[in-house]
Amino acid sequence: MFKAGEVQILVAYSLLPINSKVSEIRFKYVDGGLDSAYPIDSIKDTYQLEKRQLGQAITIGLHYFVSDQLRTSLTLRPHFNSFLSNKNKNGQVYGVQFDLGADYILPLSKEVNLALGSSISRVIAGFGITSGGPKNKAYLMVDQNKLFDQDVGFHVIDRAWAIGPRMGLHVKAGQNIILFANTGFQFDFARRSRINIAGTLENGNVKWNRRGFSDQDLSLEVDGQRIQNGDEKNLPYRFSGLYVDLGAVVSLTKKK
Repeated sequence: MFKAGEVQILVAYSLLPINSKVSEIRFKYVDGGLDSAYPIDSIKDTYQLEKRQLGQAITIGLHYFVSDQLRTSLTLRPHFNSFLSNKNKNGQVYGVQFDLGADYILPLSKEVNLALGSSISRVIAGFGITSGGPKNKAYLMVDQNKLFDQDVGFHVIDRAWAIGPRMGLHVKAGQNIILFANTGFQFDFARRSRINIAGTLENGNVKWNRRGFSDQDLSLEVDGQRIQNGDEKNLPYRFSGLYVDLGAVVSLTKKK
């Protein structure tokens, strides 16, 4: 069905692991102290995070066949939640995943084949803690930056790696079209997390402010336990788990 040097493009609807658990989230940020030369504002929020195992995403990518049975792949997988506003990201896991994979193709018939392989992934994700704006002045002060909008976003930003096995069933649907269903399990590791505060400066530019969990002017609590620097394992979501892809592949290589 395939040949060495063949190039394919793929598009799929995907469900990726986020594994959020039922948790009480408490957050507080204060933009100054008693010695501040400006009125003090604070952002507070308390809510329940719902249990959810999978997040919706779209997958786009390329296949390249090293031989007629060995296929490599490179894919980009943005979560649907990534396209929401700061406010609508509150309590949501979002982000993007990049996958590099290899699969061995086992023909089951002229029209159907099975793919067995593995992948390594780079996960760049976030979690919307809350959003808000100033009440006592025209701006919210963050690291000497004045943020003037009412949708200042407070987020956890994650970086992690993931690796795991996968398998797929592929059915020929036309001369150059294949429909497929994939499933796999990924294990995340080397996770690093921080808080990011993003808002609009007076000139209209968006400013990202990187913060640590242990900074004195903010507090993120999960079920009454404050998250400190290096406590990524205590965040109420993770990127290990089952995933599923349903999509189509189109070959860009002319076949004789």
